Amino acid sequence: MKWGRDVVQLVMWTAAVACVSPLLSLIMLAFSAQWPFPHLLPSLFTADHLAKLLLSPRLVEAVTTSLALALLTTVATLLLVFPAAKAAGLYRFRGREALKLLALMPVMVPAATVTMGLHYFMIRVGLAGTMLGVVIVHTVFAVPYAFRILMYVFEIMGEQQEEQAAMLGAGPLMVFSAVTLPLVMPGMVAAATMSFVISFSQYITTFIIGGGRLLTVPLLLVPHVQGGELHAASVYSLVFIFTALAALVLLRAVVRHYYRETYFLNP
Repeated sequence: MKWGRDVVQLVMWTAAVACVSPLLSLIMLAFSAQWPFPHLLPSLFTADHLAKLLLSPRLVEAVTTSLALALLTTVATLLLVFPAAKAAGLYRFRGREALKLLALMPVMVPAATVTMGLHYFMIRVGLAGTMLGVVIVHTVFAVPYAFRILMYVFEIMGEQQEEQAAMLGAGPLMVFSAVTLPLVMPGMVAAATMSFVISFSQYITTFIIGGGRLLTVPLLLVPHVQGGELHAASVYSLVFIFTALAALVLLRAVVRHYYRETYFLNP
């Protein structure tokens, strides 16, 4: 019915405006020199401060550190989660439900509580203030989401294809590379995306565990927001958004290239 399509289009356009409006506000704020209340638009635009902020060595350091932490966290999360998610998704064993519950504990307990407990442990083992310590903590918070995603993927996939490949003479490595990995790759991409975003956006955990020694984009952004320096905060927010989007687009491109090269799929 036509009115039904109109309602759907209205809802979609409303959602699009709601998503784009904050980004447009950040862009206008980044280029505004004067935006007095209650004017709807800035009264004066300038780009004089952009070059100074974007070419700042602190921003380059923050972006580099944030990307390194997010990538290391993503790799560590996938390596930890893959075997556990496969076991929980495909097999029935004693303690299976306990494993599912244990994997969710970091997000069931307040983040500050988990971080403070881990901080005490990091101090005892000498990992406080190090990149390794921060990666471990970020991984703790990324594991619950990645685990759930991959567990459901394995539940849907089943193990029939792997068993058939093994019956046809494929070894464990061949089964993994030619059967298991391609089948779960969409779930791997979703889990990797979630892990990357979680790590890239961490503030309190990086601040506490890193002890101020590791400068990331959130650590650079938040003080400007708290200090009311909205021009700098808007520029750093845009850098934060577009850096994360660029990394995720690159990840998607790599996966598509993998599928095309391996299975000769059309782009």
